[in-house]
Amino acid sequence: MLKGDLKKQAIIDTAEKLFFEKGYVKTTIQDFLEALDCSKGSFYHHFDSKLQVLTELCRQKASAGYVKYQLQHYSQPLDQLNSLIYCAMPFRENEEKTLALLIPLTGMADGKLVLDAILDAQKEEFFPEMRRLLELLKAKGDVYYTLPMLPEILWDAYSAVYRRLMKEAISIRQGGSTGTAVQLIEAERFLWERLLDAPFGSIELIRADEALLTISHAISRIKRIENNE
Repeated sequence: MLKGDLKKQAIIDTAEKLFFEKGYVKTTIQDFLEALDCSKGSFYHHFDSKLQVLTELCRQKASAGYVKYQLQHYSQPLDQLNSLIYCAMPFRENEEKTLALLIPLTGMADGKLVLDAILDAQKEEFFPEMRRLLELLKAKGDVYYTLPMLPEILWDAYSAVYRRLMKEAISIRQGGSTGTAVQLIEAERFLWERLLDAPFGSIELIRADEALLTISHAISRIKRIENNE
């Protein structure tokens, strides 16, 4: 890795630590400079803003999710499909740090830009493999569809649920019910099964109880950050 690339990655790694400890809003460019012992010129040589750093960090998180998927071993293509989408979601177990970073940004201008960047990065990483798996499953007779656009439609449905679950996490943080989040996850599973003509119960993507527990842990982490604990 070139010296410039090493410096850029050092900024991203430092940002991850600072964002997880202080939150995105409270972290400043000056925090980066002090932690890295570098000049403003050095920072701005690699990034235009704090938002750009966060966006790149989230892109790397998307890539890490795909690597996690690739490292697993699967006996059935349906298991692969479920795992592929599971590894894309930040609502899975042990992702509370990332979720705690993203939840407070939901509804903010920066948050929309970051979420758009995440989903773009995820589509680039995950979608070709999702299409390949769906074609394999169709060839095996495990699913059935005729519309060439169906994989795109399913990806759009995944993206929509991702966005909605972020909003529901905000609602839960504010004391709202968890019922809508559960319904969203169940509706997504049902939609995939019906559009793919897949066996009932064969599509899971993520369990509602796991997603709610991760959201709960993320909310607790946000509270600790806000209270400077």
